[in-house]
Amino acid sequence: MKSFAALVLILSLVVSVNAQVKTKINGSFTTATTATNITLENFLTPGEFSLMADIKDGKFNMEFECKREDIFKLKFADKNYLALVIKPGDKITLKLNPDALGINPEISGSEQSKRIYDVETQLGNIKTSQDSLNTVYGTISPTDAVRKKELEDHYNLLENQKNTLLYNIVSDNTGDLVNMFFIERLNIDQYYELYAAVDSAVYPKYSYNPAVAGLHSKVNSNKVTAVGSKAPEIKMPTPEGDSMSLYDVKGKIIIIDFWASWCRPCRMENPNMTSLYADYHAKGLEIFGVSLDKDKAAWIKAIADDKLIWHHVSDLKYWQSEAAKLYGVGSIPSMFVLDGDFKIIGKNLRGEQLRAFVAERLN
Repeated sequence: MKSFAALVLILSLVVSVNAQVKTKINGSFTTATTATNITLENFLTPGEFSLMADIKDGKFNMEFECKREDIFKLKFADKNYLALVIKPGDKITLKLNPDALGINPEISGSEQSKRIYDVETQLGNIKTSQDSLNTVYGTISPTDAVRKKELEDHYNLLENQKNTLLYNIVSDNTGDLVNMFFIERLNIDQYYELYAAVDSAVYPKYSYNPAVAGLHSKVNSNKVTAVGSKAPEIKMPTPEGDSMSLYDVKGKIIIIDFWASWCRPCRMENPNMTSLYADYHAKGLEIFGVSLDKDKAAWIKAIADDKLIWHHVSDLKYWQSEAAKLYGVGSIPSMFVLDGDFKIIGKNLRGEQLRAFVAERLN
């Protein structure tokens, strides 16, 4: 009899444990929807997990076994979805706009999921301000240098606010999986230590996640372009159709400038670059422009319009540029400063910082 009682106790404990690991999502909508079901799937590998729930009276419920913490996508369609970081045993409650699941969602029971959209709201406000500045910038006369400088300074201030926001969010919780939404919006060359800290914290726990694996690879490959390393060779077509090698450039200081005609921050930086080149070319400064354009005509027009009279190459592969991949470039403008032996001595310096860096070595 005692053995039977012990068996019943063990079974009840097993049932209790199994019940605890069940993950639940209860959702409702802020307005009526004609949709009859909604799907939850793995964010980056949807074939790995997929679950559909019926919508009844504007509500839906999901209960499933979440085998491991991962990033999921709750969706009606590919462009109408909500990203969620879900752990085994989570009890998540959602209130969503059916027309835009990811706009101002109300989330409880998943702090990391809530953080995604809290941060996105703040980033969205910054982007709106930057877009307004870009619009005004495009209407200003090229000769109005004072007004252009004011807008550039304001834009850079907003960019610094964005970077500070992202840095603080990530550095406060380096081991959180949700950082995959934020870390790569920061330039790895400027924030390499943060990248490395996140990688060392998340990779041992989440190496199965493709974004985490990609970050790990990026951190390792960035060592190739670390300060003190020899810059990898770049050999690409020029605007004239010839082939040009980085190693053919002769100068005391060589700046590799990754840019594109469609990149507004790049175009805003170009006046600083032309001024720097005019002042220091005779003293040994060379610039090797690598464009991430895909439209040759737009690339050539931007070179002429911005009066960029230095070396230019591009394979016209956009973000698939072989040079960009080799150098781990994830955002532009992105700059690498080399000495005459092609050793990397500085990275991603811009404006007055770049001028001071060059001046110190060529004056």
